[in-house]
Amino acid sequence: MAVDMEKIRKVHWVPLESNPDMLNDFARKVGLPSDFEFMDVFSTDPELLIMVPPERLAVTLLYQCSSNIRKFKEEQQKRIEAEGQKLSSELVYLKQYVGNACGTIACIHSIGNNSQVMGISEESPIGKFLTTIKSKTPQDAGLALVDATDMHSASEASAQGGQTAAPEATADVDAHFICFVEKDGDLYELDGNKAFPINHGPVGGDLLEAAAQVIKANFMEQDPESVNFNMMALVRS
Repeated sequence: MAVDMEKIRKVHWVPLESNPDMLNDFARKVGLPSDFEFMDVFSTDPELLIMVPPERLAVTLLYQCSSNIRKFKEEQQKRIEAEGQKLSSELVYLKQYVGNACGTIACIHSIGNNSQVMGISEESPIGKFLTTIKSKTPQDAGLALVDATDMHSASEASAQGGQTAAPEATADVDAHFICFVEKDGDLYELDGNKAFPINHGPVGGDLLEAAAQVIKANFMEQDPESVNFNMMALVRS
């Protein structure tokens, strides 16, 4: 199937803020059950992570793009392409083609990879979208989001209700959302702008602690002068 990349380059959504109220508003609109929610994670310190409820299903990270992190990303890709990695066939993963939709995609990755645990209805907007992209390649799944009007409408409505004035959809935003989930006992980093999911190895029993260690080593320590990191966890409330 031919892809109209000129059309794709013109598709931009208003970005979601990295705050629990906004992510929960969007997630509820598309089908997140009431007994699950996104909440702030204030530190990577294990002693403070215990403040987060014990059933942690996903972790999101918002960080500011920088030359240090881009360099690390390039080196990481080269290493994985040379060495290979194990990827679960059960992963829900889509490439990002919609401009400024990284927050929306992080939510989709968080919910989509836990849909059975959370009992996501197949008739909900995200349930229908997950059915649409089932068995599709990450590229085709990302392209499907371009025409997912229910998801777009929910994302736009939520983005307008933030704590700060929402930027224009075409604004050049230098912050990026990603997501961490567990599949088959391994911790996966899901970033629609990377070449593929990243398998960070065994979770070791605690998704949040494992994700926090990766975030600290692969993001915070790569850009030690930056304070622009924001973590949230999807939990059973």
